[in-house]
Amino acid sequence: MQSAPPPDTRSVDADVASRREPEPFAYDQLRYPGLPFDQTHPGRLATLAVLHGMEPAPPARCRVLELGCGDGGNLIPLAYQYPDSAFVGIDLSARAIETGRKTVADLALHNIELRPLDIAALTPDDGRFDYIIAHGVYSWVPEPVREKILSVFRANLAPQGIAFVSYNCYPGSYMRDLSRAIMLFHVRRNADPKERVQQARLLLQMLAEASNEDIYGYVLKSQHERVRKTQDTVLYHDDLDEGAKAFFLYQVVEAAAQHGLQYLCDSYTPILTGPLMELQREASPLVKFLEQIPEQEWLAREQYWDFARGRMFRDMLLCQKEIELRRPVAASRIANLQVCAELMPETADLDPQASGPAEFKTRAGKRITTDHRLSKAALIHLGAIWPRTIGVAELATAALARLGPASETVQQYLDREIEGLSAILFRSFCAGVVEIEAFPLPLAATVSERPQASLLARKQAQSGSLLTNLRHDSVLVEDAVTLRLISLLDGTRTLDQLVCDLAAAGAQVVRQNGASPDAASAAPIISRENVMGNVQRLAKLALLIA
Repeated sequence: MQSAPPPDTRSVDADVASRREPEPFAYDQLRYPGLPFDQTHPGRLATLAVLHGMEPAPPARCRVLELGCGDGGNLIPLAYQYPDSAFVGIDLSARAIETGRKTVADLALHNIELRPLDIAALTPDDGRFDYIIAHGVYSWVPEPVREKILSVFRANLAPQGIAFVSYNCYPGSYMRDLSRAIMLFHVRRNADPKERVQQARLLLQMLAEASNEDIYGYVLKSQHERVRKTQDTVLYHDDLDEGAKAFFLYQVVEAAAQHGLQYLCDSYTPILTGPLMELQREASPLVKFLEQIPEQEWLAREQYWDFARGRMFRDMLLCQKEIELRRPVAASRIANLQVCAELMPETADLDPQASGPAEFKTRAGKRITTDHRLSKAALIHLGAIWPRTIGVAELATAALARLGPASETVQQYLDREIEGLSAILFRSFCAGVVEIEAFPLPLAATVSERPQASLLARKQAQSGSLLTNLRHDSVLVEDAVTLRLISLLDGTRTLDQLVCDLAAAGAQVVRQNGASPDAASAAPIISRENVMGNVQRLAKLALLIA
């Protein structure tokens, strides 16, 4: 893999900000939540690129541009995680940018710049980026801006760069369009954001409750359930935006091709290669139809897959048209990469030495079944060391150790067994059960002598319960004691010191609140065992630095 040049720590040219000063707009009336989106993480994008034969810049030393960055909720954690990379975020909302800049200053970050800027103001002179992110923008801007986004991808993307663009997609969005049309009609004369959201929810609830038990009623009920779970800010900006537009996959691919870009893959969708077909052959009659389509016709396969699954949203990756992608993705390409998986066996006492199939599932409910003994032991090991990654060869060694005496039979045909393990791991990756990393994340899977959480998580723990972990996920921590513990994990305290300081902090809170002695005695017990257990859980949540 070619080495990346030193990151250019310049932001977009200094005169760019003066080219167009944004004015207040709807996003400032009801602020959109700033959150990390793991599907946009440069590590994920780079891994998918490597699997397709590209040579992307390593995330630890790259340039990243985000279009529509809001308050930096997605970009700032990346800048903290990769201090030797450079990050630029632009957004039309000056208020959101100002909020983000305060967070940047609070974290003392010097490798990120947030600018109040219109996407239309970007030019090729603003430099090249290894990764360009446009999440939650494409479907919600006018056609000229969509064209500009693709133009920026072409002009400002490095030769081996990757662009991320998400959008509402058909056919699933046809059902969403129905509920949107109903809600938009109902609130058409109401300009107040909060009232629009409230009235839209109430109407959809009433219609769902009054609907018949037919197809139309089913759609109304399912859309009401979706809207019920949607945050007010997301509902206001996503569903109640009259200009929002959905697309078929092939339509966006064709539009990108007109700008000299080609489709790489989807950041979330399982890769529709032979291994995935084999995995789902018995579960889906669609597979027989898809297998008739040549594997090289990747776009047709994925478009038909969308038809079958009713996909509503896509996280698409694009690259320059000059790149010769290696399709289909072969299982052998994971040999020099690392894997990880948050897997649990169906039975807690699963013995990998035993014959017969064993089922494993992820926290999200995805499942994989195998009767391959080395793979069973490997999947158990992956679950035990989560969230740490491990190379395939090292994983095979660890799996052999878990097999005990049964490993002697496996070692007689070790090359063939490792080949079988690689095939199962790759098939699991295609199905979204196992993750593959070309650039492993610097996180801890075990508790060190002086455990440390990231400064970002410690700051967040002091002001709220939604934290960003080192896997670029949001983690909800509502327990006050655990939040105080996270704020103390600065890498200077041993476990015993954490117990003392946590107990002291709890006692201080009790005194400040003027609680009675009885209330103080009812406070959680701060023991070494409890603190150790909490820190271990934080490690599993990818909140601790290696």
